[in-house]
Amino acid sequence: MERGPAHAIGIDVADGSASIRVELLPGRAAMLPVSRSLLVADLHLGKAATFRKAGLPVPEGSAQRDLARLRGLVEATRAKRLVILGDLFHAASGCTTAVIDEFRLFRESIRDVEAVLVLGNHDRRIRLPASLGLDLVVPELVEGQVRFVHDPRDAHEPGERNGSIDPGARDRRITFCGHLHPRLAIRSPSGGRLTERCFVEHEGCFVLPAFGSFTGTHAVEPAAGMRLFAAGLDAVVDVTRMALLAAEIGDGR
Repeated sequence: MERGPAHAIGIDVADGSASIRVELLPGRAAMLPVSRSLLVADLHLGKAATFRKAGLPVPEGSAQRDLARLRGLVEATRAKRLVILGDLFHAASGCTTAVIDEFRLFRESIRDVEAVLVLGNHDRRIRLPASLGLDLVVPELVEGQVRFVHDPRDAHEPGERNGSIDPGARDRRITFCGHLHPRLAIRSPSGGRLTERCFVEHEGCFVLPAFGSFTGTHAVEPAAGMRLFAAGLDAVVDVTRMALLAAEIGDGR
């Protein structure tokens, strides 16, 4: 493991004979240096607008801030390609004119960068306008020994979907995905608690944290063979040993 750009972590993700270098970036994104591809997942743009339409008093501005943060990452990494691993938008009811226009302005600001959307379960329920400026919209993207999907179960062989990160059921490509919105919840013996979104790597399956600031999260149960990295806005920290130790203590082992 090496340090990449300021406060980033570089790791190798491997599955069998396949291996690829990945930089884990502050701000909940990852970079594949070999192709200069910036990966993000689960922006859920328009979620706040969806809630407001339902009568809930949710503040405005989360989509603008998330897109500004994403533009900053594209510029800082000099990415050639942006790959969104699903759930770019939250719901049709939240795809207001303002939300669509915000994304169009974002797309124009990075017009020299290829933009790829791997469809997520939320995106599939929405008729996405062609004016978004996406270069490619696909249910999955396979490039050699690397697969990009939204849900890690989509990389499983038929009949082996089990709703978890299960490397034994996948084909033997390295998989990059989102969907799970992983979060660490580590409790120390003294009663302290670390709660943070995280990157999860388990035998060639690499799950990104939700990028969107207005999204829910789901706690990860640490298991042998996993690597876990706290994904803060300002830094990435390898917490694998801490998480596994806390899990052992919690189980009374």
